[in-house]
Amino acid sequence: MTIDVVKTLLILVSALLPIAACMAAGSAIGHGRSRLPGADMLVGFGVLSSALIILATTTPIPLSWLMGCLGALSVVALAVRRQVPGGSGTWIALALTSPILVIAAGRQPELWDDFWNWLPSAAYLYWHNALPARDLAPSLAIFPGYPQGMPLTIAAASFINGHFLESAGAVINVALLAGSSALLAEAVRATLVRNGSTSAAESPLVLVAGAVAITILLNPGLNGSVVLSSYAETGTMVAVGALGLFGVAILRQLSSEPSADLEGLSLEGLSWRFGFVGAMLINIKQANPVLLALVMAGFILIALREPAFRTQRALLQLPRMLGPGVVIFAVWRWYISQRLPNSEQAFRPLDAWHFDAVPDMLSSTGLYIAQAPLFHCLMWTVTVFGLVCFFQSPRRSNEARWLAIVCGTVWLGYNCFLLIIYLGVVSVSDAHGAADYWRYTPHVSLLGVYVPVMLLALARWPSWIKLQSPMIRIAAVVAALCTLPIRSDLNASPDGVWHRYIRDTAADIRSIMPAGSKVMILSFDNSFLFGPAVRYHLWQIDSAPAPQFSATIRWDERDLEKVAGLAARGEADYLIVEGVLGGMDEAAETLGLPRLKHEVVLFAWRNGAWEREKAWQAPLLVRMIGASS
Repeated sequence: MTIDVVKTLLILVSALLPIAACMAAGSAIGHGRSRLPGADMLVGFGVLSSALIILATTTPIPLSWLMGCLGALSVVALAVRRQVPGGSGTWIALALTSPILVIAAGRQPELWDDFWNWLPSAAYLYWHNALPARDLAPSLAIFPGYPQGMPLTIAAASFINGHFLESAGAVINVALLAGSSALLAEAVRATLVRNGSTSAAESPLVLVAGAVAITILLNPGLNGSVVLSSYAETGTMVAVGALGLFGVAILRQLSSEPSADLEGLSLEGLSWRFGFVGAMLINIKQANPVLLALVMAGFILIALREPAFRTQRALLQLPRMLGPGVVIFAVWRWYISQRLPNSEQAFRPLDAWHFDAVPDMLSSTGLYIAQAPLFHCLMWTVTVFGLVCFFQSPRRSNEARWLAIVCGTVWLGYNCFLLIIYLGVVSVSDAHGAADYWRYTPHVSLLGVYVPVMLLALARWPSWIKLQSPMIRIAAVVAALCTLPIRSDLNASPDGVWHRYIRDTAADIRSIMPAGSKVMILSFDNSFLFGPAVRYHLWQIDSAPAPQFSATIRWDERDLEKVAGLAARGEADYLIVEGVLGGMDEAAETLGLPRLKHEVVLFAWRNGAWEREKAWQAPLLVRMIGASS
């Protein structure tokens, strides 16, 4: 066994132990099969992250101690309940996704927000063993007031390992997809059992393997590079999908159908589990309360069209369904107002909104849609189907139609919300380019995927189709295991050469600059990703207890006139300029620097001028990748 294999196994164990704790905690909410055990991981994520946030914001106890105590309580709850956390489905799903988990454990960060927010935020929690606060050292993250669900989980894995784990977020994201697959298998099983497909009563391997293939391989909204990162996008997608499945199960209980159809599923238990998945959703991204509200709006629309809906009993479930999310939202809002003011994105005054950017915004959105036609075709088809189902209800009601109504409501509402965000929150350049529309809209993708799956589960199958058939089992398992070779975005990194070049260059720069140096990084036009990446690597975030350098990024060309003045006042000792991707000739001329030739250059401030310290020529392959990106 090589050292790399040992290191990968240690990372996997460290990153999966918090997930195991989530499964143990989630299994304590509900009894036996009546809890839909495939959702234990997601429910437990909501339980533990909420408890951790509440305790960390109200007590001075170190995070590592709180995490250890909550983990111990999860084990105690598991021992008391004596039930397998996650059921058999979650463990099968984790086994089927194990090749992707191994890839994730060795993943290097490569995406913009990994460097800009998520990993610096997690590193802060690990270094300081506390939430960011105004009276502590400043956070390295751009938005330290963002919800801390993902950074806390990465920090927990790092505490277990004893080193900061950059790849823990990727492992956690893959594990969440496995948990989502287990829940989908449970929901399909319940539907098949109700329709008389008794061969599915034990939730066979074929259902779990098929759910893994659907959730990962056949999900057109899934982006492998986002999954293999520390972004909260995957967790958001998983939580929204889980809320949809729990919601239709609750609607089934509140309809005229006898509860025995769902094998004794407890309405109160389902409502609590819906509530804690909602808390998970709110705990991982600032804008996610909007998604929870839109999901609830979809269910309210369904309830208004269902005459058999038991309104009084439904109202009694609302505290369980919304209580955990409302509590954690209120606690975090209180904390950042007291300890972290101006630490997250905020709306500008209405007269400062970017209304003039609407034409470019719509054009950019159209380009994103053209680049992902299958995904957007699915979402708009399901939305139209949901609209038809809304007007046909209650004459033709079932889980698939309810999910379509919810999906259509969330899809339309979320697109309107993103339009408002582009107008009133983001920068003018981001508004013109409809920034990251490609990774925000897939938050709803699992709801869209679940609709045809549930339609298939409700269909009358030919008598010759037997789920226990060896051939069907083999086909389902092969489809799940083929996810990695078929989806190259989960297996390859086209930008790996570029980021390796940046990492190596930053390591060299660290060895040149003395500790305590103040460095400015020019990062605009084609170099917008360079600034956060090189600053992150300068911090040596994986090993140092605190940054050894003060690094600031200059984004605007108008800042060039200030650079020399800042250096003259002792506010900058070094300057880093990236000329690999081009577009920096004007900046070099303004600063009186020699023209850059496909290189990263470090300048030192000496004798009232910038002197070239050292340059790192980019290999040809790096220049080719940069030119094509």
